Amino acid sequence: MNLSLIISVYNSPDFLDRVLASVLRQRLMPTEVIVTEDGNFIANQGVINQWKKKWPQSSKLFHLTQRDDGNRKPLAMNKAVATSLGDYLVFVDGDCVLHKDFVYEHMKNSSLDSFLTGRRAELSQKATQFLTLEKISGGYLDNIPWALLYDSVFGKTFHFGRFFKTPKYLRQLLGQNNINDIRGCNFSVHRKHLVAINGFTNDYSGAYGEDTEVEWRLRYSGLKMKSVKGAALLYHLWHPQQTKDPLNQERLKELLSHRQARTSNGLNEATKIP
Repeated sequence: MNLSLIISVYNSPDFLDRVLASVLRQRLMPTEVIVTEDGNFIANQGVINQWKKKWPQSSKLFHLTQRDDGNRKPLAMNKAVATSLGDYLVFVDGDCVLHKDFVYEHMKNSSLDSFLTGRRAELSQKATQFLTLEKISGGYLDNIPWALLYDSVFGKTFHFGRFFKTPKYLRQLLGQNNINDIRGCNFSVHRKHLVAINGFTNDYSGAYGEDTEVEWRLRYSGLKMKSVKGAALLYHLWHPQQTKDPLNQERLKELLSHRQARTSNGLNEATKIP
């Protein structure tokens, strides 16, 4: 089964550099990696051009851009889905560094009746500065990241337990098989299931809600949500939080009241929008 890893980014070349370094260390390399940018910044293109020079022939690295016209992440995601060739799609954000088994665990836990979602460790500003490109490329995250763990106990890094892979037999005991909602930075689904609901909804702009929206439409289509907590590990690089868009909250309320699986402004319409 071919797998596409889709990375959504904005104007953060330093973060993108580190994320791609973590992709190159994957135990299971994706068939293709699509960096889909909600904008068109020269610095991001420069980062990708440098990585293309050392990218393995077994995987392809692509870069998509669009007009920088406010926060239009769902549109950028749809454009990536439209060009993807993978039977299975894994989504991450351009501010999240992957554990070496991240892609492998999504593929291993995939099933035709479900979509997967996990969580992320929240690195502090200090920990983010510590986790350099050189450390990631050198395999620092392949083993126990002691400095990050120290900061999660005595500093401002959050979610100590999300730094560890949990054996399958312990995940149920620790409650890691239970999950209440989706995180778009740690999410995977069979391509045909996302196509069936017409992808993400292009109407969403600004922060908040675009992940939950696609979660519920996948649920309404008959799929189950399955947890990969303790399996697919992810490390979120610190940056100031975005302001939530109140209009997205209203859009979510409308969706939940109508229980519609398919959006009328999604994947099929994305290619017509600049």
